[in-house]
Amino acid sequence: MPVSLQQRTFNDFDALHEILQNASSEVVQIGRGRMTGTLAHLSVGSTFGISTGSFSTGIRSRGVASGHHWTFGMVLETAGPASALQHPLAAGDVALIAPGHDRYTSLQGRTRYLAAFIEPQELQAYLATQPGAQEAMERPIAVLAADPAAAAANIKALSTLMDTLVECGPTMPDDAADFFKRNILELLTEPIRDASRYQGKEPRSAVKLVAEVDRFLVDAGNRPIHISELCERFNVGRRRLHRAFHEVLGMPPITFLRRKRLGDVHSVLLQGGPDLMIRDVAVAHGFVELGRFAQEYRRLFGELPSTTMRRTRAVQAN
Repeated sequence: MPVSLQQRTFNDFDALHEILQNASSEVVQIGRGRMTGTLAHLSVGSTFGISTGSFSTGIRSRGVASGHHWTFGMVLETAGPASALQHPLAAGDVALIAPGHDRYTSLQGRTRYLAAFIEPQELQAYLATQPGAQEAMERPIAVLAADPAAAAANIKALSTLMDTLVECGPTMPDDAADFFKRNILELLTEPIRDASRYQGKEPRSAVKLVAEVDRFLVDAGNRPIHISELCERFNVGRRRLHRAFHEVLGMPPITFLRRKRLGDVHSVLLQGGPDLMIRDVAVAHGFVELGRFAQEYRRLFGELPSTTMRRTRAVQAN
């Protein structure tokens, strides 16, 4: 799942006709001043794309976002009123647009944005364990309000993920790219999943479910596994998986997955050569906030990753 990247800075208004990848947008500058900003278009494999960027003054933008993909649009930061599809749009809200449908947005100040594009079949598979969430997709156009208490944290997480993808995506291992994609989808689909109260059937005991998941993780080796992949693979809802892991292991599955990834990093560092870089290993295993990664690594293993690396090199030098 290779990541391709196109990015540019601009200091003229015409660049915003390419505000979304693979789509020609009709844009009118409505704010005064010289337009400056940045654009970045990424493709993660052949079914998932992202456009992100910023611009310095207000615009009105319209046009078909994508002829073949569902579009998730989000304002990450704005200095003025914003609306999408004639609905007010606060930072963190999600504008959901079906393939082939027109969009109409008004962003009346300096803005930072993100738009993600996903093929219908992949989105349906991603949400398959939350049948109640399908209701949001019955409407071709919708604005889904974010939980105000979580919006700021979601925006920060998305920004960090995007910064890492822009910097490291083209050289990132395929498994890590898929993990990053799932993390982005997790954040963008949260308003859909929060609207669903479906809890799913419980076809297996908690012990059997956790054992099957654990076997799957062993067979997957050291590639990073996202919780959404487990839900798809075992046809189980997130709440059911959460309850099962708490019952059997005393921790939520996200904590267990994170500790497994930390263990995989630990193993790589213990076997690493002289050219191995801790940052590269961390990113390849799905970690983007390196300071937090180092702290969690130390809490779990009693030493910083740099200490593990020094011990390894000392042994290899003897």
